[in-house]
Amino acid sequence: MLIDELRRRLGDPAAGSFQLMGEALQLITVEDLRAAVAAHDAAIPPGLREALLAEEAALGAEAHRWLAKYNRSLYGRIAGYLELGERLAFRYPWPVVAILGIVQVIGGMDRARVYGLAGRLASRFGYDTYEKLGDGSEDVLRRTNRGIFADSVPTVLRALRAEALIAEGKRELADALVAGSAAVLWDAESRTLCRAITDGLVISDEPARFRALADTTLRHFAREQAIFTHHIASRSRTRKLPAAKAVPAPVIAEGRLTFAPFALPPGFDFRDHATRVEAFGRAFVSSVTGSLADYRVATSWVRDRFARK
Repeated sequence: MLIDELRRRLGDPAAGSFQLMGEALQLITVEDLRAAVAAHDAAIPPGLREALLAEEAALGAEAHRWLAKYNRSLYGRIAGYLELGERLAFRYPWPVVAILGIVQVIGGMDRARVYGLAGRLASRFGYDTYEKLGDGSEDVLRRTNRGIFADSVPTVLRALRAEALIAEGKRELADALVAGSAAVLWDAESRTLCRAITDGLVISDEPARFRALADTTLRHFAREQAIFTHHIASRSRTRKLPAAKAVPAPVIAEGRLTFAPFALPPGFDFRDHATRVEAFGRAFVSSVTGSLADYRVATSWVRDRFARK
C-alpha cells in the first residue's frame, strides 16, 4: 500500500495516511507507486474486482466534490460537517463534535492574531518573537483543521456507503470497501475506524447505537488529533507554543449548551499527544455524548446556529 511505501521512506512505521496529503508526498517515487499498485492488486478479492473498483471511483468522485466545495474555510467546513450530519441523520456524533471544535479553533485563531498584533508593535523596537508566534500558531490551526476535514469526511462517506451495501445484501463488497483494498489514502487506523462507524450505523436499537457511535467518536477524535500532533511537530521543538491553563469547551446543563473554561492538567504542553487527547476528549467529546439527551442538545445548538435558513 502507498502508506507502507511512505513509512519506509520516512523511516516511521507510525506515519498516518493523512501525511500523503502533505509535504511527505514529495518523497514518493515511481517505484513506490508500482509497489503500491502491486500490493493493491494482490489485496483485491478477484470476484469483487470490477464492483470494488467501481465503488472506489464513485467514492473518490464524491469525496472530491465534498472537499472542493467545503474544505476552503473554517465556516465552509462547518457547513460541510453539518451536511454530513444531516446525511447521517445525526446518528454519528462526529460531525457535531467537529463543529464544536471549530468554534473553539476560531477563538484560538483570534488569540493567535492578538499575538501577531503584539508582535507587529514589538517589531518596531526590533523584537519579532510574538509576531512569529502568532503567525505560526494560526498556521498550525489552519493546516490541522483542513487536514482533519480531508481525512475524516471521506472515511465517514465510505462508512455510509458500506452501510447501504449491507442493506442491499452485499456484505462481502461492503467489507472490501471498508478494508480499503483498493483505497489510496488508507491505513490500519482508517480501516478500524471505518469498520467501527459502519458496525455502529447498522445497530437498530437507538440507545445501543448511540453508545457504540459515541465511543467511536472518541476514537475518531484521537485519530484526528494525530494530525494536530503532526503539524505541531513540523515546527521546531525549540520554538515556544502558547501556554494554556484552560480552554473554552461545551458544557450541557439544564438542557442548554454553553461554553465554559475547561481546566487543563498542570504544566500542559500541546505537544504531549496522549495528554492532549485525553484532556480534549473529555472537553469536546465526552462533554456532549454523556447521554443521548445531552447529544440532542448539542445537535440542536449546532443546527440552530449554523443551518441555512
